[in-house]
Amino acid sequence: MKKLLLIYILILFLPSSLQSQELINGNLNSNCIGNGFTAPTCVSDWYASHGTPNIEGNITKNTWASLTSTKDKIEGVFTNYEFLSGKSYRISFKMKITTSINAADKILASANVRTSNELNANFQSQNPPLPNKSELVWTKNITKGNPNWENISISYTPKENNSQLWFYTSLKSQLSTSENKYVQFEIDDISISTSGQKRVTTTEKNESNLNQDALEYIFPKVVQRNDYLNVRINSGEVREIQIIDLAGSIFKNQFTILNKNYINLKLKKDIYEGNYIVKIIKKDNSTITKNLTIK
Repeated sequence: MKKLLLIYILILFLPSSLQSQELINGNLNSNCIGNGFTAPTCVSDWYASHGTPNIEGNITKNTWASLTSTKDKIEGVFTNYEFLSGKSYRISFKMKITTSINAADKILASANVRTSNELNANFQSQNPPLPNKSELVWTKNITKGNPNWENISISYTPKENNSQLWFYTSLKSQLSTSENKYVQFEIDDISISTSGQKRVTTTEKNESNLNQDALEYIFPKVVQRNDYLNVRINSGEVREIQIIDLAGSIFKNQFTILNKNYINLKLKKDIYEGNYIVKIIKKDNSTITKNLTIK
């Protein structure tokens, strides 16, 4: 009981700097080369949405992600980031595209960036169905390759709250005969900024539902097995809390509501060490997803 009370007090008095958000590992730093996104992922805080994306480069110098589409496979990666409806973002990244298709081929190929909120680590070769309320941020039709890195910067204002940033390729042939065609989308140095917006006070956050969304978090982000996890939400009643491993297995957890904003749950004994996603499902079917490491 003393431990629970101490954690609860710490949550109430967390400094505002801990409540701010930043993209984690936008440089796609990895501790392996090749098929790096299968469980456990070699790229901290990034996961395969489908397929077997590769890691290219040199571990000691620079690594980046490579997403490929062929007639037999399709690939994508995602990370967690809270996008708030109506708030302006600038998403920047470096990209390089190589392909065997050309303008004369009757093939629809594209590189895509999307925000979402329902992706789980998945290694199936087919593109998953587009989640509800996901939004297309950027797309590029591909008719030829470019061997050089290109800087992309996108201004984006979401219409929906989403909690994930998703990069993926797509390829669809309009020919009746199958061809050995491919498109490869390489990405690196990803960043998200909200510069130009004024800093809001705690009072202003309480008066604005938009800014309150930034205060939804879990604490701590690294826990021991069979330990307690605490969740802070802004509004709404929680229907279910899931702990999801990188293979997509779901562990449902019992939780205790401390008050309308704070929830406490004890992790099950059968959850092993590793990286997980915490998914909080509210009664209005809105969701919150956060990263969790269990040691």
